[in-house]
Amino acid sequence: MSSPSPQLEMAHVLFLDLVGFSLIAEIAEQRRIVEELQEVVRRVPEFQRAAASDESVRLPTGDGMALVFFRDPVASVRCAIQLARTLREHPHLKVRMGLHTGPVYRVLDINANVNVSGGGINFAQRVMDCGDAGHILMSREVAGLLSQVGAWPIHDLGECEVKHGQRVHLFNLYTDEVGNPRLPEKLRGALPASARPSGPAAPTPRVAGSHIALLYRRNTEPDGKLLLLLEKRLREQGFPVFVDRHLEIGVEWAREIERAVRTADAVIPLISAASVESEMLQYEIQTAYEASGQQQGKPRILPVRVAFDGPLPEPLAALLDPIEYALWNGPEEDERLVSGILTALQREPVPAAVPKEKLEAIGGAVPLDSQFYVVRPVDREFRTAIARQDSIVLLKGARQMGKTSLLARGLQQAREQGAKVVKTDCQKLNAQHLENIDALFLKLAESIADQLELDILPEDFWQPRRGPSENFERYLQRQALRNTPGHVVWGLDEIDRLFTCPFASEVFGLFRSWHNERALDPDGPWKRLTLAIAYATEAHLFITDVNQSPFNVGTRLTVDDFTLEQVGDLNHRYGAPLRGDEELLRFTRLVGGHPYLVRKGLHEMAAHDLLLPAFEGFADRDEGIFGDHLRRILVLLAKDPALCEVVRGVLRGEPCPTPESFYRLRSAGVMAGESARDVRPRCRLYESYLSRHLL
Repeated sequence: MSSPSPQLEMAHVLFLDLVGFSLIAEIAEQRRIVEELQEVVRRVPEFQRAAASDESVRLPTGDGMALVFFRDPVASVRCAIQLARTLREHPHLKVRMGLHTGPVYRVLDINANVNVSGGGINFAQRVMDCGDAGHILMSREVAGLLSQVGAWPIHDLGECEVKHGQRVHLFNLYTDEVGNPRLPEKLRGALPASARPSGPAAPTPRVAGSHIALLYRRNTEPDGKLLLLLEKRLREQGFPVFVDRHLEIGVEWAREIERAVRTADAVIPLISAASVESEMLQYEIQTAYEASGQQQGKPRILPVRVAFDGPLPEPLAALLDPIEYALWNGPEEDERLVSGILTALQREPVPAAVPKEKLEAIGGAVPLDSQFYVVRPVDREFRTAIARQDSIVLLKGARQMGKTSLLARGLQQAREQGAKVVKTDCQKLNAQHLENIDALFLKLAESIADQLELDILPEDFWQPRRGPSENFERYLQRQALRNTPGHVVWGLDEIDRLFTCPFASEVFGLFRSWHNERALDPDGPWKRLTLAIAYATEAHLFITDVNQSPFNVGTRLTVDDFTLEQVGDLNHRYGAPLRGDEELLRFTRLVGGHPYLVRKGLHEMAAHDLLLPAFEGFADRDEGIFGDHLRRILVLLAKDPALCEVVRGVLRGEPCPTPESFYRLRSAGVMAGESARDVRPRCRLYESYLSRHLL
């Protein structure tokens, strides 16, 4: 029997090795040195904490190791600092370290031990390889995370070229106690100090020497001839060019493409009547689009239409239609095309101010065609789960995190793939529908019948002698699924509304039973049903029987705050009302990456030509930009004096007294943290407003 496909996860990797290890001639001495290093690492407090709580995986690498941390994004950095301090007592151990946050797979090795593989591990090793003894180097991803959680002693080194022409943007962590302040040998002479970026979000200058990725469909003409022309002419102008020619299409191909695209300054996709049907080209362009959104417009996407000016199919249309393109109709236009591309590459793009009449209203779901929707890693995971036709897909996140917008996009993808879609917004259920379980199931069945245009209505099918759950299940199986060809995706939004109902366990137990039936009868009717469930409240507070809960099975996804890079991308789309990296960082610290607050703030600044200092001056006021939002939080707390007192304690620096109070505040989006002990206000805006009213 085949094992289940490994799940992609984000991991925080510390890769380290012994410098000069290969020069040790004696094998016994090599073994003694490695064992000593392993013993030193085992004494590091952060290593012990993560190992005890099963939040890490340790991988030996011969002359070093990879420590892979999950959940806590700063654990790898703390471990590196603590290890560097401990190594001062072992000066003969010359160790260098590399830190990176990226995707990995947890897999089982031949001995059934947990192992880790993926691009996140490989990239961390490449970061480390750029260092010398004593260095603690980190990737741009780690530096960006640290910039959001306080001040850290990190120093921008610029970029270093590693394997396959790939470039790594490096940062060096050092203090008077730990780290190595010297410029790594690999970077000496590569980039003058005056030319290096000044902070984690600084973009790479787009001038000759910038890296270009050419994207195309293999074995297609005239695409192939145009590809050779562009590659030759761009190289002549000093541009390093990546063209995928050597790797076989597959997993390693996809990883190499992602690395090349994400580190490019610009990508040039060749769009022709044949290439628009290529799933591989669509994947490459999607990767470039998502990377550009996360990296403040890098890479730029410069499409070239190859004798093709017709409409683009989805999903290419959504990605490329808003972007200006170049049209090439034949060899007589070679020089014009090359000249235009060179001009575009030399010109620093300036974000155009969004016309005020095109700004979207903020609040509720983001329209499917919105130019302001931010694609996050969870989008790809959700789309993959829908395409895979998983039985249950769970979207968890606090209020106003974008769950409804993400759910809408997943359901639209299902429609485009030929599935039938049913949507239930539980906020629209009234008191009569929630009076008892029979009323609820009858309402749900009526909605399903209406959306699937079924001939037999639930009231004609319901039998009083049967229980409510049996009536609903039989109707769904014998009418909805039997009379609907293909797959059915049922999206349930705001399902928290049902958690406090006295019959909640029976409802969710039924959902769970369909998941179990699908496993027991793979060819049965439940194979054709996917439940996509969006919720905010911690389900385990209300559903204590894990065997009756659908919230601990299926595919579980979390909708997180925007990263600094994503806020920068959205700022770019709004015409850059935040001017420079320092303002971007101040704004992000104020609103904490909260999706609604980020969009609302940038919208108001763009619409009213506000500068950041003026915005900051009244952001936390009752009559300010966020007044309605902040007052709602205050009203929510006022209704629960006990919870209000807990918030007062948190504002004074105390932990939450109970896990339940912590989860309630986190689900409401008021507080953040991983546990009741490390609870904190969600953002500085909340902290300032609540402190003024509650303390």
